Amino acid sequence: MIVLPADRLRALGTAIFSAQGAPRDKAELVADTLVEASLTGHDSHGVRYFVRYSDRIRRGLVDVGAEPVVVKETASSALVDGRWAFGQVTALRVMELAAEKAEAHVVGAAGAYNCNHVGRVGYYTAWAARRGLVAMMFVNVGNQVVAIHGGLGRVFGTNPLSAAAPAGDAGPFLIDYATSVVAQGKVTIAGAENERIPTHWTRDKLGRLTDDPGDLADGGWLLPFGGHKGYCLQLLVELMGAVMTGSRSGLDPVGEPPSPNGVFAVAIDPEGFVGREAFKKRAEKVFQGVKTTTPEPGGRVLIPGEPEWETRERRLREGVPLPEETWRQITELAEEIGIDPRLYSAR
Repeated sequence: MIVLPADRLRALGTAIFSAQGAPRDKAELVADTLVEASLTGHDSHGVRYFVRYSDRIRRGLVDVGAEPVVVKETASSALVDGRWAFGQVTALRVMELAAEKAEAHVVGAAGAYNCNHVGRVGYYTAWAARRGLVAMMFVNVGNQVVAIHGGLGRVFGTNPLSAAAPAGDAGPFLIDYATSVVAQGKVTIAGAENERIPTHWTRDKLGRLTDDPGDLADGGWLLPFGGHKGYCLQLLVELMGAVMTGSRSGLDPVGEPPSPNGVFAVAIDPEGFVGREAFKKRAEKVFQGVKTTTPEPGGRVLIPGEPEWETRERRLREGVPLPEETWRQITELAEEIGIDPRLYSAR
């Protein structure tokens, strides 16, 4: 493993995207979302995307200077054409709009189509929670790779969802996960590190149990999580992310870009109900009550989001670990576009 400070990775990511024509503010945002994913332990959505996004830029799938535009709007809602900008630029704009409308009208919602990969969805809901709002985001992925409950073969994308809420001085309550058993990127990372995977993650192209991560790329598929209950959430995300916004569904023909995101966000201002401070104090009491529950032997009771915040604090102190292969790909990319990676690798 290569271990690097987060601020160096942010600076390197910003330099990489800026060198490819991205305006400084957009390059900084994209780099920040990817480094934050790595900081919180979600390496599958982290700095490895410096390379993947750069490939998409070269292929013309990302318009680095594009600004999303609002094409339909009411006092409490907005629909955005992402215009194939960086997905992070579009997703943050969607959440900003939902937040602004919630602050004005208690509840706000916004969605987007023509949106590239947005990265870790929890970045945006946590942003709203730090603003004092309760937020949800649904993201369908228009790239078939996940089966449905009771079915064989690829039907939908990984279809992640996230929700966050403010809670006193603690980090926001945060849930953020794919409706597949595991994110596709985690399988890719296992393959890159020559590791086997649990047999409940995927099936091979013949529908057989497998622990080989390479079987996913060879026509296999991811499994949905949680039986019929997870399947219900999988379909809900497809309805909100694709159907509500007019984005490509996993059931539509696969085209370009390979993994478009349909994004739908809802924000709620507690001020319209019990009040922001009252909500945060009561939420904190609820979490304290949960934390005082007697744990199972050898176990520990956690609040959703707590593992991420703990990992973030540790990696801020100790640095972000990167597989050597990931760092090799990043340094090769940097050198190709005229950046000396050694300027960013020294502690």
